[in-house]
Amino acid sequence: MDTPKVRNRWCMLSVVVWMFVTTADAQEIFIQAGTQGPGIGGAITVTQMVGLHADFNAISFHHDFTVSGIRYKDDVDLRQGGLYLDLFPFRASGFRMTAGVRFNDDHLTGTSAPTNGAYVFEGKTYPAFPGEYAVAEVRYPTVMPYFGIGYGHHQQTKGWGLIADLGVAYGIPEVSYTLSPALTQKAGPAMSLQIASDGLNELRSKVSPYRWYPVLQIGVSYRF
Repeated sequence: MDTPKVRNRWCMLSVVVWMFVTTADAQEIFIQAGTQGPGIGGAITVTQMVGLHADFNAISFHHDFTVSGIRYKDDVDLRQGGLYLDLFPFRASGFRMTAGVRFNDDHLTGTSAPTNGAYVFEGKTYPAFPGEYAVAEVRYPTVMPYFGIGYGHHQQTKGWGLIADLGVAYGIPEVSYTLSPALTQKAGPAMSLQIASDGLNELRSKVSPYRWYPVLQIGVSYRF
């Protein structure tokens, strides 16, 4: 769905890709993989103790989960770009401290799957028919600060190198929990509100610990 919020996210990601293209042409390019999925990036050295790098990572996968005893089949899409400042405290070492921002289009969308052809809400069983479902959604903020440590992007000679990053980004996920019109009609107004409220509260409880978003990436670089 084309909404201003979605367009805004993709505009930010486009900026990150543009930064990658411009910096990669300068000194170093790299590929990596880890908790953010596979990715590409570019880096430049400003001084012997300061550097900059940018990256873009993306991955999609399926992962079922449960809310209020109902199983959900979901699609997880992770698309992230980042701009970072690297500080090298030891001039002869590739060890660095990194801070920056990540631009996200990370979201999870889960659609309920009835068990044995029925849903059980508040102890009451509702036979499930086509068009009767609940949707749980989780979306991370568009912009998240990042802090971490790493190795690499400090190579003094041309050729291949090793890079690694370990850190954390911070952002409180937005959640929503809705029932389809058909399921809302079957459950009735009062029960529908109760189901939606319970589902939303449980979903918030499940995702709350993930406001601290772990980042672990390992890859190889090539310096020109």
